[in-house]
Amino acid sequence: MSHFNRIKTKINNLSILKATLRELGYNYSCEQRYIKDLNGNTQTVDLIAENNQENLLGFIWDGQEYNLIADLQMWNQPLSFECFFDNMMQQYAVKSIHYTSIKEGFNELSQERLPDGSIKIIVQRWS
Repeated sequence: MSHFNRIKTKINNLSILKATLRELGYNYSCEQRYIKDLNGNTQTVDLIAENNQENLLGFIWDGQEYNLIADLQMWNQPLSFECFFDNMMQQYAVKSIHYTSIKEGFNELSQERLPDGSIKIIVQRWS
């Protein structure tokens, strides 16, 4: 039986979410729209992410953060959903650090992906 899964995230910045989705190859729309599950049930979402004209993911604002909405039984992408979700959250975190550091007057000197998959970011601020 197909149904929607609601996944809590720590995503609270819409601009960074949009940039993250773009970087991962997804188009998005912020118009309130619907996504469908395998059974044809619909769910209203605040932001929808599309890949190859398929409405794969939705995000709903709960007043504090965006929750991801998807029918995981319909997930038919090259990456598993878990791998996609981990990549999305890592990219969101990197972009959050980048945007915050610029806002605080830092410049990014380097960014390096380490063998364990983590990302090392070096920033510097001149006094």
